[in-house]
Amino acid sequence: MDHNIKEIKMKDNLIVEATFFSGEVKEFDVSSLFKKHPEYKILETDRELWKKAELLPQGSGVYFNDDLDLTVEEIWRDGKTIGKVSVEPKFTLAFAISSAREEIGLSQTELSKLSGVSQCDISRIEGAVANPTMETIGKLCNVLGLEIKLSKTSA
Repeated sequence: MDHNIKEIKMKDNLIVEATFFSGEVKEFDVSSLFKKHPEYKILETDRELWKKAELLPQGSGVYFNDDLDLTVEEIWRDGKTIGKVSVEPKFTLAFAISSAREEIGLSQTELSKLSGVSQCDISRIEGAVANPTMETIGKLCNVLGLEIKLSKTSA
């Protein structure tokens, strides 16, 4: 399944805290990579490099420099779940669309052909960088077998 990271926090003990589009929060211990990938040991001593880590476009991973990065897949797979938070609707929509598409085995291009929504727009929706119309969301939901539901939150 395709997961995207909404935001990261770099903790002092070489722990990356990642909040995913789904709202799931995971911690990933970068020191777990030292044995297999000794190049990551630089992060123990170069605290500026650690603190300057950036989220890659559309939440696809964590970038340190041209030689070091973490993929969203390894953070998702090897990270420890520490909780779940509420996320903005654009992230909920992005996660729902990409999850449903992958669950039925469609590429973005195939979904585009079936829905009439451009592949570029689907990519932007799944990356939570688009502001789609209800018509566009409806077209995607029809193909993916999704239903839009609104519910009142408890305050």
